[in-house]
Amino acid sequence: MSKIVKVTPNDDYTLLIEFEHGNKIIFNMRDMIKTIPFSSLEDINRFKDVMVEEKAIYWPEPVPNEKSIIPLRLTVDNMLFAIRG
Repeated sequence: MSKIVKVTPNDDYTLLIEFEHGNKIIFNMRDMIKTIPFSSLEDINRFKDVMVEEKAIYWPEPVPNEKSIIPLRLTVDNMLFAIRG
């Protein structure tokens, strides 16, 4: 599986995700941010604070130095499963 090299958040709650071998996907999170785990991403500035790991994307904790119950993290597998579903 390819590594994620870049994520570009868009104003319409989609992410342009670029992989190491040149593949790209647009991942639509509009429905996902309506769910409780991802509801804090409704704040567009927080949504745009997305970060990259090798095979995942994530958002920092909403309150610095405080751990949230559910970390906001999606692996490549999570994203592919969501796209297929």
